[in-house]
Amino acid sequence: MTEKNKGQIGLAGVFAMLSLTLMGLGSNAVTPVMATLAAHFEGRNVSFIQTVATLSMVAGSLLAGAVMGKKIRTKTLAVWGSFLCLIFGILPVGIENFEMILVVRAVLGFALGLISPLGNALIMMHFKGKKQESLLGIGTFSMNIGGIAFQMLSGVLADISWQLSFFGHIFFVIAFVMSFFLPKEELQKIQQGEQAKEKLNVRSVALIGVLILIFQTVNLSVMMSASTLFEVRNVGGAAVAATALTAFSVTGMFAGLIFGPIFQKCRRSMFLLAFGFVAAGAYVIFAGKTALVMGAGYALIGIGFNWQFITFTAWVGMRTPESTIGTGTSVLLAMMNLGGFLSSFWMILLGNDLMKILMADMILSMILAAVLFVASPFKTRRERISD
Repeated sequence: MTEKNKGQIGLAGVFAMLSLTLMGLGSNAVTPVMATLAAHFEGRNVSFIQTVATLSMVAGSLLAGAVMGKKIRTKTLAVWGSFLCLIFGILPVGIENFEMILVVRAVLGFALGLISPLGNALIMMHFKGKKQESLLGIGTFSMNIGGIAFQMLSGVLADISWQLSFFGHIFFVIAFVMSFFLPKEELQKIQQGEQAKEKLNVRSVALIGVLILIFQTVNLSVMMSASTLFEVRNVGGAAVAATALTAFSVTGMFAGLIFGPIFQKCRRSMFLLAFGFVAAGAYVIFAGKTALVMGAGYALIGIGFNWQFITFTAWVGMRTPESTIGTGTSVLLAMMNLGGFLSSFWMILLGNDLMKILMADMILSMILAAVLFVASPFKTRRERISD
């Protein structure tokens, strides 16, 4: 895409793309209320209320990658996907049956999967170089703002009623409205692209997908255990846990803003930094005895989680042709969400032992930090200049 074409995307179009990234953590709205849900649905594994949505997001993400800009206009996909997220996100407010809530959450996850890949995919298609890296970082900033809104609203409402916690999904209305401002003319160019015959780099995308699946399986279990951990240590309920998880989103938000310049200087070390922060955060939570200290641990994980996600996304963009970036990004998100679903089984495998869950996150993060530093897919600045 030429500079002329890039310039045709106005602020409304960019904000529309970012509104889609704003919804990225929508399925995590119920994360801080797990203990509240467990108290109401005694004897049920309520973690599936969280993870069934991440499972169906896999199907939604893969479908989005297959049809966006090809069979269905991205704008149409965004409008309908965000509308379904709004409706099915709020619907459990009026439902008492556990199984029916799981069905509704599955539909929510599928709809969220439809819109989740669109923001970053459009950014990578329409922008290059520093502009792309900056916007990917801003997209992560946006995603974490959304995470704060979803989690805080749901956490506060959960202290009133477990059903009201689902009303936190009202935030999806922003994506629904902003989706109408996506740049239609640019999507037509994607549909008519001359590179339609280019093929996805399956080996690279599969490798990246497996890595993020493994990490998400282990790391999301730490996030889902937050409210239980706070109760076990007698340091607060759902609202306090929501505040700690908000620290994850706040630091991740600013980590996204500074990602661009840091990535330009520390390309090879980016995974080392990202997973190093996650390991440090898990240790602080492991050793912490107060809400403040544990909140600091979630804040460190927030930095590392967001840096690893953007770096994996940039890796996909670097290794696969431009015309297949949408598909590659969708596969990446699908694998991440599959890992989110598997985290419930991971917690069961560890006997729901909170200390083992935290220890596993520390160990895995240190391994990934070391391996991806030694076998980094990114060149250093000196190596790029010499090319």
